[in-house]
Amino acid sequence: MKLARSIVFSLSVVGVSAFAVACGGTVESPQTSASAATKAPIGTNTHGMVKVVGDALGEVPLRADQRAEIEKLASEAEARHAPMADARKELMAAFADQVEKGAIDKAALQPKLDKVTADFEKIRADDRAALTKLHGLLDAEQRNAFVDALEKQMKGKRGEHGEHMKGGFGKLKQLADDLKLTDDQKTQIRDAMRAAHEEGRDAKDGPGDREGWKHRARGEHGPSHSEWKRGGPHHRGGPHAGKRPLEAFRADTLDLDKVAPPHDAKAMARFGADRMSGLAEKLLPILTPEQRKIAADKIRSMAASGDATLLGH
Repeated sequence: MKLARSIVFSLSVVGVSAFAVACGGTVESPQTSASAATKAPIGTNTHGMVKVVGDALGEVPLRADQRAEIEKLASEAEARHAPMADARKELMAAFADQVEKGAIDKAALQPKLDKVTADFEKIRADDRAALTKLHGLLDAEQRNAFVDALEKQMKGKRGEHGEHMKGGFGKLKQLADDLKLTDDQKTQIRDAMRAAHEEGRDAKDGPGDREGWKHRARGEHGPSHSEWKRGGPHHRGGPHAGKRPLEAFRADTLDLDKVAPPHDAKAMARFGADRMSGLAEKLLPILTPEQRKIAADKIRSMAASGDATLLGH
C-alpha cells in the first residue's frame, strides 16, 4: 500500500526536484528560421527528468541544427546525472536492507543521503545553464509547443495518479496484493498513515505534505494549519503548483530565478529522510518478516531499474 510509495517518494525527493530547481537565469535571444523542421524523439537513451524533457521536445518541430544542439544538451545532462542516479540506487538498496531487517537506522543511511545531495548540488548550476540554453535555441512557436507537450505529460501523470487513488494506487495496490496483507494489517496501516498525516499537518512549522519541504527548504515556518485549510496568502500548493515556471518558459526572455529560485537541497533531503524513516518505523512492525522481504525486493528491483517511485514519477 502506501508503505513503499512513501519510502521511495522520500528517497527520490532530490532527484525528482531537479527540473524545478534547474530553472533559472537569463537567456540568449531566440532564433527563428524558415528552414524545414521535423518532429523526432530527443534523447531516446536518457532517463529520469532528462527523458521527460526529451519526450516533450519530441513533439516540437525542430530544424536539423537545433536538433543537433539539443541532442548534445541531452547527452551531457544524462552523463551529468549518472553519478546521482547511481548514488540514489545505492541509497534505495541500503534502505531495502533495513526494510527487510525491520529496523531503520537513519545514521547508517545518512552518508548515502549526503552523497545524493552532494551530487545534486554539483550538477544544479549546469542544469540551470542547460535549460537556459534550451530556451535560447527555440523560437516562440517551438517554446509554446514544448510547454504544451510538457504540460500534457504532467496532466497525464496527474490523471494516472487520480486513477491510482481511485483504484487502490495502481502499483501500490499490486504491492499490497503481493504482500498478502490481512484485513487487520490493512486497518493498522491505514490508521498509522492517518496518524502520520495528522502529525505532519499539525506540526508547528507547516503541513506535513509536499508543500512542507518547500517552506523548510526556504527556511520558513510555513502556514498554520488553519491558513492551509482556507488557502490563505501563503498557500502555494494545489493543482497549479509548478505551472508558473513552465509558463515563464514561453516568454521571449527568461528569468526563472524569480519564479523558481534554487531551493536548499540539504533541507529538502533532510525533511524527506525524516518523513521516510518516521513512517517506515510505524509501518514495518505491522509486517511479517516474509512481507518485509517482499517489500525490500520490490525496492531493490526499482533501484536496479532506475524507477524513482512506484508511481513512476
